[in-house]
Amino acid sequence: MAAPVYQLTLRMIDRNGAVATANSRATFDVISLSGGGRARDVPAGSTLRLPADRYALVGSLITPRPGLDPSMAAMAHPELNLTRDTTVTLDTRQTAKVTANVDQPEVTGGSSLVEMGVRLGADQTQSMLFPFDQRFHEMFAGTVPGTSSAAFYFGASHRLEQPRLELFGEQPNRFPVPTAAIGAPLPVGSRTPALAFGGAGRQEDLAGVEVRDRLVVLELPWDTTPETLAERVATVREHGGAMVAAWLPPADAVRQGTELARQPGSRIAAAAKPSSELTGSKAAQALVLPTVQITGANAERFAALARTGAGTAAVIAHPEIRDAYELSFPATGRVPAQLEHSVRKSELAAVTMAFHGYSAESPPQMHAIHRVAGVSLGTSRLGYGTPGLVRAERQEYYTPGTWAFLNTLVSQTSSVGGDLRGEEIFAAGKSYRLAWNGAVTGPGFRGKRAYPADTPWAARTTQEIDISIPLFSDGAGHTATADLDAPGDRGSTTLYREGRLFGGQATPGRAVFVVPTEDAGYRLTTEAERDEPWAPLSTKVSAEWTFRSGYAQGPSRALPLLEVRYTPAVDLANSAPGGGTFTIPVTVSRQDGPAAITGLQVEASYDGGVNWRPAKVSGQDGRYNAELSHPATGSVSLRAKAADADGNTTTQSIIHAYRLR
Repeated sequence: MAAPVYQLTLRMIDRNGAVATANSRATFDVISLSGGGRARDVPAGSTLRLPADRYALVGSLITPRPGLDPSMAAMAHPELNLTRDTTVTLDTRQTAKVTANVDQPEVTGGSSLVEMGVRLGADQTQSMLFPFDQRFHEMFAGTVPGTSSAAFYFGASHRLEQPRLELFGEQPNRFPVPTAAIGAPLPVGSRTPALAFGGAGRQEDLAGVEVRDRLVVLELPWDTTPETLAERVATVREHGGAMVAAWLPPADAVRQGTELARQPGSRIAAAAKPSSELTGSKAAQALVLPTVQITGANAERFAALARTGAGTAAVIAHPEIRDAYELSFPATGRVPAQLEHSVRKSELAAVTMAFHGYSAESPPQMHAIHRVAGVSLGTSRLGYGTPGLVRAERQEYYTPGTWAFLNTLVSQTSSVGGDLRGEEIFAAGKSYRLAWNGAVTGPGFRGKRAYPADTPWAARTTQEIDISIPLFSDGAGHTATADLDAPGDRGSTTLYREGRLFGGQATPGRAVFVVPTEDAGYRLTTEAERDEPWAPLSTKVSAEWTFRSGYAQGPSRALPLLEVRYTPAVDLANSAPGGGTFTIPVTVSRQDGPAAITGLQVEASYDGGVNWRPAKVSGQDGRYNAELSHPATGSVSLRAKAADADGNTTTQSIIHAYRLR
């Protein structure tokens, strides 16, 4: 029998007490808690006909603030049992303000995120994201009084740091303007240029306007291309202008700053973020003057000041970010009543982030996600990370708990390789050091695959051996697989069964083999060659494993593959001292758990793998030291053989593992 159908009327009241209408910027998402079906972006004032069920409702709206960026609110009814015609009213005057600050006064910038969602199963959630910049926007959140649900979760996340760039209008009273550099960063320091308004930046717009040595504000269409922007900036330079502020007003009242494509609720966000079309290396190369993009209500105010011809600005460019905070405040059941947080360093985990290698042409970008009871929270959920450093370190502070990291490479090639993943558990008041992209890069089995969830890197299912080996994991064990879609990564994976070739695939570290259920001895080989300008080390990685495997009932299980990991004391350029004895710590472990390691041999090559010399190895129980004799210059390649008491073995080689200095 079909479930009865009832009317659900959705009403919302803004922060000023006005009832939102169909023409207001107010919408609902309605989610079935039994089946996960979802009605998205339903305008406030609407009436839906829905089957009897349990529903979660999340509404969002904007309340205008004359002369300022709007006030934003997100409110939830975590669980509504629809058993009759019902009207639900979300009164956003019952929400609380969302803010966070730390005991470091200069840390005023960054990005924030409110998330509301429901768990529908072990690995299934539905969520709404509401990004904002607390410097410029008021954000409020709450639940309908007296309501809650075990399925509902909430997160308030803040990535706080000292702004790399600050812009102020100086008359009559100083006011901040949301801004971001387009292309190359401005030189560090402060400047107070006079303002000029240059219209759209065409010759006819600048005729008769005094722009020499001034910061020139250009008002451009929101869909301006990098090529058009470059032309207008060049015209400003011809007229003697010193700097450009590009203002791209939104095409309509809803379009403000960060609007996440197809992300319900994100339309209310007005966080300052440059258009991705105007950033990147091409824009940096094409722009002949320092150029920034300005957004929000204060951008309009800044442009009005420029129109007077008598205004001035203050531009402050700070050094690279050295201190940053990742704060996360999760809750379940309902939104907490208190959402304003003042945090001290002593309450957080202090993490030194060390970025080895990289280059100005291919810098890193860090994404951090807070894992709480199967839910992912954090500002990286917005889809963009924070800039890493090139051969440098940064101090960061984290809310205690489990954090998953993705360190990506911002490469100028088509390859998306170089992504490193890891997960850490942080405790309050403790100090940690995380090294990224540190030598030696090679095969590693730390953690498990993200997709399929909780699957070992090298796994045996009922009748399959499923291989996805991270061949380019860094010295700390952060995992990275070869990029199978990029021409820069080439290689193969081959399986032998009882000494005979069973099958192979022309993919480095990745293959699936359908095998008989009977127990048998196997030999797995794989190799990868990497030819990328951003990867001068570990240019060829090869490995071989022998093991036994057969059918066993149950979920996928890890194969008993051995891992050899080197952690030399290299500098941030991944170089070690040449011309003397050098000791490398080496660990041997097994993917599926503890093992009795029976032996390790290590060899080194100083001519790219043509000739090999044995190293002196000492140690036991999987922990060893390999003593090498370095020449004065060049690079070091490494080869190792290891075995355990169960008869599993591995042989691996890494060409150009690290440099000598």
